[in-house]
Amino acid sequence: MSGPTQSGWLRRLYARVVFLPTLWWNMLLGRVLKVRNWFDWIDPLVIVGARPFARDVAELAKLNVGGVVNTCEEYCGPVEEYAKHGIEQLHLPITDFTHPSLQDVTTGVAFIQRHVENGKAVYIHCKAGRARSATIAICWLIAHKGMTPDQAQAWLLEKRPHINPRLTQRPVVQQFARELQTAAK
Repeated sequence: MSGPTQSGWLRRLYARVVFLPTLWWNMLLGRVLKVRNWFDWIDPLVIVGARPFARDVAELAKLNVGGVVNTCEEYCGPVEEYAKHGIEQLHLPITDFTHPSLQDVTTGVAFIQRHVENGKAVYIHCKAGRARSATIAICWLIAHKGMTPDQAQAWLLEKRPHINPRLTQRPVVQQFARELQTAAK
């Protein structure tokens, strides 16, 4: 086995092997020691955060969350709890430690905007709320808040300081911004 198949297989294997230790680390930092927030508002109706547990869903509903963008390949989300609270989930299964595809980003941005236009908050998450979810969020800021990639990166870092500080270097963010700019001409 060689090429992209091997690379994808190895990435998925690595993501599975480190899943529990990194989840526990995130829980230690966010839920036990509280040295970082489990989630942060990046806009009055958009939240970026770590993976929600079933016990978190009632609180999300109280926060007016009507949609969840779940970017975790490794976690389907508390689907039954979402249904009980009328929360729609968009599941974009992206392997941890990888970038979303342009299609995933485009689908996620449209989902977020649809809920925002309806006055509902959206919770965008991956395991830690640092990279996969932040990639979708930065593209939403570019598309719907008129920010440049650098402005959106700075905004996200101000709102959620522990996100990946190099999102603008991701090819998918650059491609999304280029295509948006081309479409505007």
